[in-house]
Amino acid sequence: MATFKILSDFDGVWTNQGLEAEEVHRWIVQESARLQARAQGDIEAELRAAHERMMGQPHTWGWAPDGSRVSAYVDEDPLCQPSGLCLYINRSDDPEIAHYRSAILSEFDSLAKFAEHCYRSAMVSYRDRHPPAIAADAAAQLQSVLDAGAEVMVVSNSPSEKISAWFDAVGIDAGEGPGHQLRLRGSAGKQTLGETDASIEVEGRQIMIDRPLYRTIIDEENPDLIIGDVFSLDLALPHVMRTNGVAAAPSKLALRAHDHTPRWILDTRAGGAIDHVVDRFGALAALVS
Repeated sequence: MATFKILSDFDGVWTNQGLEAEEVHRWIVQESARLQARAQGDIEAELRAAHERMMGQPHTWGWAPDGSRVSAYVDEDPLCQPSGLCLYINRSDDPEIAHYRSAILSEFDSLAKFAEHCYRSAMVSYRDRHPPAIAADAAAQLQSVLDAGAEVMVVSNSPSEKISAWFDAVGIDAGEGPGHQLRLRGSAGKQTLGETDASIEVEGRQIMIDRPLYRTIIDEENPDLIIGDVFSLDLALPHVMRTNGVAAAPSKLALRAHDHTPRWILDTRAGGAIDHVVDRFGALAALVS
């Protein structure tokens, strides 16, 4: 009998990404203070205020890796908020932070490059300063799903080295290639948008669905179920593939919900795109069939 294959996101499904988001914000503050030769306390106050103004318009701001198109919105994931703040600095007419843009561009080619620099630096710093923010019972959750008859692969934008180290910390053997308890495909590029502006509308928001790197992974892996915590990044593309009858598309889509998961996703399950809403990965054991 064929194995039931699950593709799972990592950050937000297995982890508390809010702690990492705070570290990225700290790096944005630290680097902005360095570039402007100002006190970090003053920078922190200004950027926290700008963050509040940004969060007042969550449909406008988000993670824009190409500098313009939003790949995921700021209210979908705490880790999108630091990148959204960089987009806000770049495009907002907010007079309180206009000077940040010129200071950042004096050293970086773009605000997107600055955001990437802060993110990568923060991830290294986080691992040096904190234990892995992974669910303490991750091994038990995984085992319950494996015992139900599933094969599990983690497909994440995070690098495989980070993912394998964090799983190892809770007793899970995870790695690329065969022979591991959990197989990994890191640096998946789910956020990377293609040449077209193909999109779907969910509760008034445009969700970009031309994601060629992620599409290649889904085509190659042919999963039965995909679980993620960010609709735009994890579930929108496989939803469209399923709707269009693509053979490699999953038959089931599950959202790992958090306290921060926005109502525009939860209230209608993204317009009916999401089949199941769960509060932990282990709940998927009941869906293996």
